[in-house]
Amino acid sequence: MHLDPNIALVAALTCGIGYLMIVAGLSKRALELRRRHRMCPSCGRQIQARVCRACARTRTSPPPAS
Repeated sequence: MHLDPNIALVAALTCGIGYLMIVAGLSKRALELRRRHRMCPSCGRQIQARVCRACARTRTSPPPAS
């Protein structure tokens, strides 16, 4: 099987353009290398699970006995 030079050129240009788009996105801060830690909007703590454990615990705890 013979690799056509035009196909090789198109593949190389596509990879180059993709690389430049990633670099441009990182420089404009439209992309991030790593995802930021999620912070709870209610208490400000870092969310490590699906929900904030501190806020979920206070919502589900029974009311104090009178």
